[in-house]
Amino acid sequence: MEGKIVVVTGANRGLGRVTARELARCKARVIMACRSLEHARNVAREVRQELGFGEIEVRKLDLAYPESIHRFAASLTADYPRLDVLVNNAGVFLKCLERTSAGLEMTFAINVLGPQLLTGLLADSLKAAAPSRIVFMASEYAGGLDPDDLQFEQRRFDGSRAYKQSKQANRMLCREWARRLKPDRIWVNSMSPNLTPETDLFRQESPGMKFFMRQLGKLFGNPVGEGADTVIWLAADPGLEEETGGFYRRRKKVSCKFENPEAEKALWDHCESLLKIPG
Repeated sequence: MEGKIVVVTGANRGLGRVTARELARCKARVIMACRSLEHARNVAREVRQELGFGEIEVRKLDLAYPESIHRFAASLTADYPRLDVLVNNAGVFLKCLERTSAGLEMTFAINVLGPQLLTGLLADSLKAAAPSRIVFMASEYAGGLDPDDLQFEQRRFDGSRAYKQSKQANRMLCREWARRLKPDRIWVNSMSPNLTPETDLFRQESPGMKFFMRQLGKLFGNPVGEGADTVIWLAADPGLEEETGGFYRRRKKVSCKFENPEAEKALWDHCESLLKIPG
């Protein structure tokens, strides 16, 4: 990874932080794309101190707002015309219904539409560095996607349901990206970190639910380092050249029940239309 340029979204917390640190350890130049600059700068400083070295920089990115994504991409491509790896890690789990200024449900906007727009804006830089890679942070906690009501305009909002459908969308869009970018030698895969309670994903939950998730994690989950291991492997392992369109857990490709090229293209088209809504 020495000399390679890597973007990790949501790199100041949890899985993203570990991913950024370990890729920096591999001597990649890591761009931490984060909403909170102050916190991210503190994390970058801590990682450099921990490693004793590290080419790490911090840039502002808020996936809820297309204008922030456009600014980030324009600045990045001006400074780095070539991009070797994009890790779409950032995500949220919201308990209550929130909407963007364009009226889009916030979970879907951040977890799905933001990465979709960012990946598209950085595609030329990834092509310039080919063979290059994209990794989507997905989940096994996925399903229930309703293509006719992605924004919860007809259904009663439920945070778990919103999160699950966003993670299904990540897995589906990953495969559509893989098909579209394969001729350019950009390898695109998604993965599940397994249950990893010790992150900030559940920060809106009650203290009781957080305690329950931690206990559940002790029985069935894994610590953050193990959760991030497959992301790092997909981003960095030289033996994975030309592996694309897969869904992985613990470094093993697993079957994805949502695989459906027609539905994946339809979801892609729908997301692209939503990204054209002003706001």
